[in-house]
Amino acid sequence: MSATTFDTHAALRALTRAGVATKADLDTDLAALDAKIAALKADLYRALWIQGAGLVAVMVALRLFG
Repeated sequence: MSATTFDTHAALRALTRAGVATKADLDTDLAALDAKIAALKADLYRALWIQGAGLVAVMVALRLFG
């Protein structure tokens, strides 16, 4: 029975040339994604507070002028 050899370094170079992400690439992408999620959360909380303030303003206006 003959043993089959596999050149892992050549395979790694071929994958890198083909654009397959490395661990460093994935870490960078994950950090960017975390930042975008944090910004989205901040936008959602800001919108929630604005909507709440609008509802309070409408309720006060209805109470005063209704």
